Amino acid sequence: MPGPPPGPAGDRIAGNLAAFTADPLGFLARCSREHGDVVSIGSRNVLLTAPDDVERVLVDRAGEFAKSSPRTRRRARKQGFPRATMNSDGAVWRSKRARLGPVFARGLVVLAAETAGAEARRIAWPEGAEFDPAPAAARLALRSITFLLFGAAASDRDADAVGRLVHEIMDLSVSPYVLPSWVPTPGALRMRRALRDVSEVVAKARRGDAPVLSALAGADDDEMRDELATLVLSGYETTKNAILWTLHLLAAHPEAADRAAAADSFADAVVREAMRLYPPAWLTSRETLRDVELGGFAVPADTTVSVSQWVTHRDPRWYPEPHEFRPERWLTGADRPRGAYFPFGLGPRACIGAALATAEAVAAVTCLCARFRLLPGDAVVRPRPALSLQPEGLRLRVAVR
Repeated sequence: MPGPPPGPAGDRIAGNLAAFTADPLGFLARCSREHGDVVSIGSRNVLLTAPDDVERVLVDRAGEFAKSSPRTRRRARKQGFPRATMNSDGAVWRSKRARLGPVFARGLVVLAAETAGAEARRIAWPEGAEFDPAPAAARLALRSITFLLFGAAASDRDADAVGRLVHEIMDLSVSPYVLPSWVPTPGALRMRRALRDVSEVVAKARRGDAPVLSALAGADDDEMRDELATLVLSGYETTKNAILWTLHLLAAHPEAADRAAAADSFADAVVREAMRLYPPAWLTSRETLRDVELGGFAVPADTTVSVSQWVTHRDPRWYPEPHEFRPERWLTGADRPRGAYFPFGLGPRACIGAALATAEAVAAVTCLCARFRLLPGDAVVRPRPALSLQPEGLRLRVAVR
């Protein structure tokens, strides 16, 4: 019989919690480097980094894994938006995904690229002086997702209302203390106001041409709230951070920025490489439904198995010089396992808006590189592993072309 996987012993009482909390990305990378492809990182918590195991867990053809277990569903009901497609499972998830899937087709992807390109043309950055590019990227992502979800009638005021909701959701997502929504804390009151304002945007948009809202026409108020909140948050965060990380890398590689300005195909390779190094999702988890064997080790039922884009994307077995920014690696047909690259997940539960986010980032980066020469700022940039991987300390300088 196979035994349990190896892993760091950690503290006698708290295990590896302190090490993970202090430096999540460094902790996961050390675990893989020191203990292999299957690592026990806590009580009923296993890290998997080999592409075959990543694919097995995320594609899951055998029904061995689920998005959540009864234990994690209880936690989700307290912390988030349980009626959203993203947080559903089984037949409920299949029904919700089938309802939304057709909306996120080629036509919406083209529209997303056009919208992001138009927003990028509106950006005005000062020449010479160091500045923070995050507000402009955030505004671009916010206006794009507002337009895509709520239709052509969406105004700047509507985008601001959506932005307030995003801010409150982000605060809720990173807070270690989550009280019931009926407790009148300042945060709960702000969330109620934000949801009320967005409800007004939704009511107006229902009379218009918004395809996503049309797909949700039969949803009640709670389901509509949960769906839109998760779609807004994931679409906004993914696009914003993909653009910012790409600009950060291009500022240090001006020759790549010149090529991205001249060719969409190279801009696409640039964005893919940026998402390899700084993936929007840095950790994805599932729950085992039964006892399974992974990499020759026994993993019992009701165990959280996690796959880390941050770790697998930087494995030298799949990427020569893995810490180097090399967009050219995406211009050739490299023979990599399917599970070696999964910035938006894999399989049926992969992010429904992955193609939209990529198209928006490519369009925005192409436009910005054509308008500006990017130069790095003086600050050290560090990845902040929040709900999405955020660039902390990013500053740029630009010169108008």
